[in-house]
Amino acid sequence: MKTLSLGTKFAYGIGQVGEGIKSRGFDYIAFFYFTQVLGLSGSLAGAAVAVALIFDAISDPVAGHVSDHWRSPRGRRHPFMYAAALPLGLFWYLLYFPPEGLGQLGLFLWLLTFAVLVRTAMTLYHVPHMALGAELSDDYAERTSVVQWRTFSGMLGSLGVIGFGIWWFFPETEGHANGLLNPAGYPAFAAFSAFLMFITIWYSAYGTRKEIPRLPGPPAVSEPFSLKATFAEFHMAWRNPSFRSLFVGFSLFAISISIGTTLGTHLNVFYWGFSTAQISALIAPTALGFVLGVVLSGILHRRFDKKPSLIVACLVSGALVHLAVIARMLDLLPPNGDPLIFQIVFALLLGVGVAAGVGYTSAGSMMADVAQDQFVRTGRNQQGILFAAVAFSGKLGSAGGHMVAGSGIELIAFPLQADPAAIAPDLIRRLGLLSLFAAPIAFGGIWAYTAYRIDRASYEASMSDLRSARAAALEKT
Repeated sequence: MKTLSLGTKFAYGIGQVGEGIKSRGFDYIAFFYFTQVLGLSGSLAGAAVAVALIFDAISDPVAGHVSDHWRSPRGRRHPFMYAAALPLGLFWYLLYFPPEGLGQLGLFLWLLTFAVLVRTAMTLYHVPHMALGAELSDDYAERTSVVQWRTFSGMLGSLGVIGFGIWWFFPETEGHANGLLNPAGYPAFAAFSAFLMFITIWYSAYGTRKEIPRLPGPPAVSEPFSLKATFAEFHMAWRNPSFRSLFVGFSLFAISISIGTTLGTHLNVFYWGFSTAQISALIAPTALGFVLGVVLSGILHRRFDKKPSLIVACLVSGALVHLAVIARMLDLLPPNGDPLIFQIVFALLLGVGVAAGVGYTSAGSMMADVAQDQFVRTGRNQQGILFAAVAFSGKLGSAGGHMVAGSGIELIAFPLQADPAAIAPDLIRRLGLLSLFAAPIAFGGIWAYTAYRIDRASYEASMSDLRSARAAALEKT
């Protein structure tokens, strides 16, 4: 297998920026906008995002199956990547423009409609894009490099966009002590982020087009699309124990992460009392740590197997992300406004970012190894359906996380469109307790990862058998 050029890796990786903006945008910006700025109830906002995620999750295996069997001069993956770029940017932009005067039902339907449209357009792109990453190389170490570029580019870009967007579009004004409560900043943020989603996705498809001739093709006899065939392929994948491990682990971790990120802006504004500039600055340690973690993952994977790298990274991130909230509840921290609070949260997020970078890269590379293992087991290239199933698990988990966060805000009677200075201390404490609900779910995901079976030795052995089989087949021809 030839070594991929830096240009190809960069073009492939930069496509993750669009998905990152969508995911982080829903968690950090859209949920807060519809609840605290527009006044949509937390349970309705959570339900709208959850329904959209469930709809999206069901469409993932469909997109994977269709992509696996697609025939065209531009290959199996690229036609979908090109087709998704413009609709995705347009739908994301329109999400932030509900007509004035909508009540609770109207706001709910607007959020639901455009959440479904955004996520459907993203599915059309993201599932083929993830499958393409598994097809660019079959080398154990090179696959980690491909995932590193995707992870590095996507997270750095998406966190950079969100961090820059909060700082640039939501400054404090005389009428808004925290700029995120000012509705005037959201239209410009929507236009800026929508354009970046469009251009990075289009360039990812364009920049990897030269690899199309050497990518795996569809099966010799392609089955006509049907839901039955799609879920039959998913059932085939489910019989692989390493796939089951990642599927369950991703689902549980997605719930945990979704609770944390959905409540993250609420915590920063109300629990810690940070300014918009401070909230924007907190993107920096996460992004920097993530980049360091992505680089570190390559070093770790050359010395250790990917499974222990993933498990240790998840344990570290799961502990650090809740440490500051727990310390505040134990009265171990100074009051809000003390510079030490910001410094502690900053340092903890740096550690979380490093662990998340290692974990995300390890998980992505492990999933590519599962795709190769599945081919050895069944003789079928199922990259599309496998990555669609992983996306399915993550989105179902994220749906659960949004439901928990949205319903939890309503359950603790946290006020909407509130002045941060007017929130009662008891409500602030309840908000912190609600965020800790993510911890046991995360550790359940870690337990699921222990069932993963592929290591370097077994992977190399299966690849050796596959190469021998291919050589024998060539000798017969």
